[in-house]
Amino acid sequence: MKTKGKTFKVNTILILIAMTLYSCNFSKSVEKDLSTGAFSSADGISSDKVIIEVNGKNDNRTDYAFGDKINLVFENVEGLTKSDGKVFPGLSVIIVKNEKDTLLSSPDLLKDFNNGTALSPLKLNANFSAAFPSKSGDKFMVHVKIYDKKGKGTFNYELPFTVKESDLLRIKNNGLTYSNIYLWNETLKEPVLNNSVNSDHLLILILDGVEGMEPINGKVFPVFSLNLTDNIGNAIISSPNILSSIENVGASAADLKKQVTAKITITKGTFNNPWKLSAKLKDKNSEKEILIETELVIE
Repeated sequence: MKTKGKTFKVNTILILIAMTLYSCNFSKSVEKDLSTGAFSSADGISSDKVIIEVNGKNDNRTDYAFGDKINLVFENVEGLTKSDGKVFPGLSVIIVKNEKDTLLSSPDLLKDFNNGTALSPLKLNANFSAAFPSKSGDKFMVHVKIYDKKGKGTFNYELPFTVKESDLLRIKNNGLTYSNIYLWNETLKEPVLNNSVNSDHLLILILDGVEGMEPINGKVFPVFSLNLTDNIGNAIISSPNILSSIENVGASAADLKKQVTAKITITKGTFNNPWKLSAKLKDKNSEKEILIETELVIE
């Protein structure tokens, strides 16, 4: 009987210890999403679900085209300290490339919430544009932190992703290298994601980090042609060399590497869609070149 009594007491103590440990750590959790590779850790603050939106649509993929708009939605955020019926959330976003280069650092995206919010359930959004130059093998990580401005609670979320070239452009490269090529909407201050463009908007074709041209006396001699024709062959833009001002004098390879651009303006009129855009950046002293093509629907 004594032996049974001791066993019962030992078991009771173990159960009490387990219950104590559980009650002390119930607000802490660590989770990994096997489908996306996302990692989350909660310490006092929780979120029922994290939804990934790509260009306004729910999409669980993590391979983004250059310029894709990503929105991370944190559903039903709880655990924030309440004061007079309000909570005071903070939200920071940091994006790192290859575990060393910080591309974006926003310590407080919720400055408008400094006076608190009574929203319930509370939903928070962290968004960014995947407009980051990328080479094959580059890896990106977005770090999101929800924190309590009136307490010590935190919720951390990390999502790995990759960035590929825009699907809008067809690019053929012969001997030259570049970090990124994309079509930019200067009017909207954002990359062009699809082939429908407004005739009132200013477009810019941008080539970043171009290298590999053959130098002569320390100078390179690029030729950048641009053509835009409508569906029945009318020439809207026909420029044999946008860089004609340096055609004979050349430019430093460092200047060329910074950025090469071509502005595209569209005259109002009858639009015979689709329009074909073609551009070529060529080395005047070799056969090296980059060919760029796409089709645009003018609205």
